[in-house]
Amino acid sequence: MTAPERLGGFKILKHVARISVVSQEGSGPSPSEICKVIAEGKINLPYLTCVYDGRSWGMNLVVESPDQEKISRLLEQNFGNIFASFPNSAVLSIFPHRRNPEITGKLFEVFDQEGLEPDAMANSPSTISVVLKEEVLLRASDALFAPFSFSAYRTPEDWKLAQEGRERLYKEVVASYQEQRPKVYGLEYYEGQDFLEIKISRNKVGSVGASFRGFARSGLKLVFVTTAPSGEAGKDVLAFCLPASESRIYGNIVQRIAPEVDIQGKSSVTIFSMNGPHFGDRYGIVSDLLEVLDDRRVRPLALSCTIASISGVVPSRQRESALQAIQERFDVPSLTRKE
Repeated sequence: MTAPERLGGFKILKHVARISVVSQEGSGPSPSEICKVIAEGKINLPYLTCVYDGRSWGMNLVVESPDQEKISRLLEQNFGNIFASFPNSAVLSIFPHRRNPEITGKLFEVFDQEGLEPDAMANSPSTISVVLKEEVLLRASDALFAPFSFSAYRTPEDWKLAQEGRERLYKEVVASYQEQRPKVYGLEYYEGQDFLEIKISRNKVGSVGASFRGFARSGLKLVFVTTAPSGEAGKDVLAFCLPASESRIYGNIVQRIAPEVDIQGKSSVTIFSMNGPHFGDRYGIVSDLLEVLDDRRVRPLALSCTIASISGVVPSRQRESALQAIQERFDVPSLTRKE
């Protein structure tokens, strides 16, 4: 029997709503236009995923429950019926994942075994964050103790005791001020990556998890992974990056293990990642990023924002423009190329 993977812990953000958006290219709004309307409405976005599948933009937005009606009204007034709203959601985050695809693979597999369908997922440099229906949260947290062990909690009961009287744990509060240039602790980027997209039904996610565990056995690192709704009914897009020299080989492995999935790839991308002191508690930061990328005509292929971090994927030919744009709009003390 495989020993549980040891992690630091996990956190939960409850009392939120998920908004799913699909916008057709050429006839619908861009992610930048959508986020600008949300920022002007002063709505905090603690979680966002966004993927372009070649024909449409898919986005998952998470807002605090009191903002659900407001964001739905703003989207309807400005863009029409391009979204679906799901109340009673929660965000479960496990950490640290150490860019190890084994951890992501095990998470997919245990959810599959328990019949749990993640509504959205994304990683940051330190966490994997999954959006679930609040009604399955207890089952999901209990299930984590099979593939993982946590230094902070020995058993599910230990975790439950730790939550008593802490219902607002992980709840963010909108800051009462606006920085002219949002502060960033540091900006990192990775080169030499390829971008892969899988269109998949949520109930097939376990088979992809087995593929990710295969990546780990080969010593690969998983720098970026996220999901978003697809323009194809009943399916999501799972987007992730692998080293360019290995992507074709491992794309074939995915198709061999899960032949029912549709996998597409784009060569030569750059991944950037940054976090900051007010990313989780100040509206408009994602809008700032997308606006300045638009100004430089940089087209992100995917984006994920998980509480305090933003990660994105851009074509490598646009790397310098993207990094310069970020440094122009954000207060960035250091720029680091990662291996």
